[in-house]
Amino acid sequence: MPPEVNTPTATNVKLTSHLLMEQLLTEGMNMFFVAPRSLRSPLAKILGRTKNSVTVVHTLSELTAMFMALGYAQASSRAPVVILPAGQGLVSCLAALYTATRIHVPMIIIQDDLPTTVLNDDPPLTVDAMTIAKPLCKWTAQARHAHEIPRLIRRAFTEAMAPPRGPVFLSIPIDLLQQPATAELISPPHTSPLGAADHNFILKTARSLVAAQNPAIIAGNEVSQFRARKEVATLAEVIGCPVFSEPMPTGVNFPNRHPQFAGVLPLNLELAREKLADHDLVLMLGMQTRLPGGHSEKGLISNRSSVIQINVEPTLSGKSLPCIAAANADLAESLSRLRAEIQLIADAKWCSQAKDKAQITIDDVSKDRQKLEEELVYPKPNEGVSLFWLLRILDGARPTSSIIVTDLMGSKWDPSFVMSLEASSAYFASNSGVDGFAPAAALGTQWASPENPVVCVTTDQSLLQCPQALWTAAHYNLNVKYIIVNSRGSNSLTTEFEQYLANAGDKSTPFPLDKPEIEFPLLAQSMRVQATKVTTMGELEAALTKVFEDKAPCLVDVRVISD
Repeated sequence: MPPEVNTPTATNVKLTSHLLMEQLLTEGMNMFFVAPRSLRSPLAKILGRTKNSVTVVHTLSELTAMFMALGYAQASSRAPVVILPAGQGLVSCLAALYTATRIHVPMIIIQDDLPTTVLNDDPPLTVDAMTIAKPLCKWTAQARHAHEIPRLIRRAFTEAMAPPRGPVFLSIPIDLLQQPATAELISPPHTSPLGAADHNFILKTARSLVAAQNPAIIAGNEVSQFRARKEVATLAEVIGCPVFSEPMPTGVNFPNRHPQFAGVLPLNLELAREKLADHDLVLMLGMQTRLPGGHSEKGLISNRSSVIQINVEPTLSGKSLPCIAAANADLAESLSRLRAEIQLIADAKWCSQAKDKAQITIDDVSKDRQKLEEELVYPKPNEGVSLFWLLRILDGARPTSSIIVTDLMGSKWDPSFVMSLEASSAYFASNSGVDGFAPAAALGTQWASPENPVVCVTTDQSLLQCPQALWTAAHYNLNVKYIIVNSRGSNSLTTEFEQYLANAGDKSTPFPLDKPEIEFPLLAQSMRVQATKVTTMGELEAALTKVFEDKAPCLVDVRVISD
């Protein structure tokens, strides 16, 4: 049910802040994230008194609020509202703003700006917010008059949700919010979906896939963002080909226990190229991450391979890869029509060959998985915990309905590879490389999915960037379990992403976090979050099993060693 407002075309005189709130409610907005310095905002005060069904989440910092909103947006596919104070509020959360842009998350950021009477006088703590926000936001605007408010809010939601999705920033001088206003509210229109690719593209792609001897599919992040996993899986089963996930997946782009799932492509260009080298046709679906080669490196796709690309975002398809065909279209609808077209033009011989290809693919994938299992040696109880065994034991201990939120990016044992992830909402991640994402984003995910326990798998460095999230977890008693991959700042957890930076010329070494050693359980307990420390395999399973016995937030500090 849409929220109740006075009338969808109300023109009676009211404060601009009330007009702003009514337009937000008209947009169906019911989730607001607010930091302490925003509590004096006229909008925040109205939120506290509103009779409509809205949720206002209070956090200890702007950075926590922004990361929480980001997690909520990922899990709900809706654009939440973040209220920032004037001045340094925006500066405090630039890392989260960059992350939202990087992983294409819709978000409405409303900042109370300084009064118009002093904006041009360089008052203390003044910040040129528009200049700062513009490079990191999809759209920015500053309100000049009260009658603009409904139009600006309507456009903000349109810009945030239209591909490529991303954060938008609206600055409103605080004295403007306190002025009387008369303006009509604008109801959101019914928006027609993007639609399938045109028939000629579908036909050409179908013929190319039928003619290919050894095709492959890359399932990109748009597949999970725009809910096309089922169609990708169905097409792969019809063709009988392997499916790779794009590097650094931000969601479950393809069920990772599917018999045709060939794994996540590595960030290393040479290794990724090797995995695709034997395929004469690569169908790239919703791929966002680029792996550009240097002046002396070969590209991702060999000269013997052809590429067909479909993206929802219009600036991605055919942008930098040698495509024989590219389309900007709805993924699910396009793949449904593509599958139907293949079944129309394929004969019995091709169908038989496709079944044989599928069996070969399944056998190859099964052999790789079996080889890994055969090489595993279960550690002794008194031995240290490696990242692989932490994730493996955690996967067995967690409820099947739980959601993984992580910022472990490109590690050798990525959670998207080690853990069983079948449901579309089972996994959310960041590929921005920004620490602090997972501890707060996990809370936003819990707000979006209150019935599901959320497991935050993060690093010691990341938690140190956003420890305030622990207080919010305790304050709202959220069912979030923090699993800290504690490498103590050493290089025992060198990730593929860090190796990628090293290859690009970054020779910096990790800073040790054990001199003095940081006691994360004490940090958590200071914010009333239950916590424990694990140093050996003998302690691990019991500790992980215990955290899921109740719904209270808790933290497990796991000291990991090199694999």
